Amino acid sequence: MEIEERIWRAGKIHYLRPFTAATGLGAGCRSRALERILCDFGIERSFEKANAALKEHYGFELNASAVRRTTLKHAARGRRILEKEYAQGFRVLPTKGPEHVVAETDGSMVCTVEAGLARKDKRPREWKEIRLSVAQPLGSTQARHAAGFNDVEEAGRRWGHCVRHAGWALESTIHVVADGAEWIRLQSREVFGDQAHMLVDFYHVSDYLAAAAPTCRPAKPVPWLHTQQRRLKRGAWKLVVDQMTPWLEPADIRDEDAPVRAAVRYLNNRKENLDYPQAIAKGLPIGSGLIESAHKHVLQARLKKAGCAWLKDNAHDIARLRVIRANEEWPQFWNQKAA
Repeated sequence: MEIEERIWRAGKIHYLRPFTAATGLGAGCRSRALERILCDFGIERSFEKANAALKEHYGFELNASAVRRTTLKHAARGRRILEKEYAQGFRVLPTKGPEHVVAETDGSMVCTVEAGLARKDKRPREWKEIRLSVAQPLGSTQARHAAGFNDVEEAGRRWGHCVRHAGWALESTIHVVADGAEWIRLQSREVFGDQAHMLVDFYHVSDYLAAAAPTCRPAKPVPWLHTQQRRLKRGAWKLVVDQMTPWLEPADIRDEDAPVRAAVRYLNNRKENLDYPQAIAKGLPIGSGLIESAHKHVLQARLKKAGCAWLKDNAHDIARLRVIRANEEWPQFWNQKAA
C-alpha cells in the first residue's frame, strides 16, 4: 500500500505532517503484529533467510536489516524483563513442592567478533562461553531455562532462579547431574546447600572408560566397557578402579597419552558423586540429556549456525529472547498491555 502524504512547512526547518500525527504511522513503521512475525523468524534462522520466509508465507518482503533491527530491539526488551525478574531474588521458598527437581547447567562456546570493524578479514573471531541452566520437576515435561555470558557466581544465581520457578520448595531434593566440572559442584553447594545431591553424568564416565578399554582389555574392549558400566550402576566404582589400576601408564607418559590414568583420576576425584544405584531406584536420571537437549534447541539452533559470528551483546540478547520462548512466556511477552 502506498499513501501520498501532504507535508506542510512551518518555518525554515520545521515541517508539519498531519497524516502521520493523526495515525501514528510513519516511514519504516511496523505494526506490533508484523514485529512479532519478524521476531518469530529472526530468532529461528538467519536474518536473510527470515526475510525470505516472510516473502514465502506472507507474500511481501522487507530486507534483512529490517528483520535484524526488529529482532534485536525486542531481544533487548527481553533482556530488560529478565534482568528485572532476576533482581527480585528467590530466597523465600514454599514449604510444599515437587519431591525431586532435576537441575543441570553447562557452558557452550559461541563465536564472537569485536564491534567497529567492517571487513570480515579484519575482524578476529573469539570463542566465548555462554552458560545455560535448566530445571525440571521429575516427571514433568515443562522446564525452566536461563542463559547468558555470566561469570560463575551470576550463572549460579540464574540457575537458582530456574530451579525456584520449577517448584523448588523446602522439602524438595535438587537432583544435579553434571559432567564433573568443579564450578558446577561449587555452585550446586553454594546455591542449593544440603538439598542438592550431585551425580556425575554417566555418559562422561563411560567416555573415560571407553578410552581406557583398549589398554585394559585389548582383545575385547567393548565387553570390558559394558562390564564396568554394570558395576558402576550397582555402586561398585572401587572395583572398576581396581580393574584399571594394574594398567596405569608410567609417570613419564603425558596425560594426553594416558587414558587409564585419566579414567582412574576422574573416578577418584568424584567418588562422592557416583551413587547411581540410589538415583536408579528413585527413577532419577543418571545422564545429562536435559541440558544437552536444551543446548541444542535453546542456544545452538540459532547462535551456532555454520559460519555465524556474533557481537557479544547481540548474542547475549538473542539468547535471552530464546529463553523467554523456551520458558513458554512468548504470548505474555507480546501481550500488548505488558509490552
